[in-house]
Amino acid sequence: MTVEQIEAAILNLSETDFAKLRNWLLDLDYQQWDRQLEQDILDGKMI
Repeated sequence: MTVEQIEAAILNLSETDFAKLRNWLLDLDYQQWDRQLEQDILDGKMI
């Protein structure tokens, strides 16, 4: 599946499903940010 296909599918979501997807993506982004921050701390990049 291409990014363009995913974008097209997103445009066809109901408001409810779009909200669920948005919340899921935000949660995923926060989790990745937390993992990166933890790794940066372990690597001594955070002073």
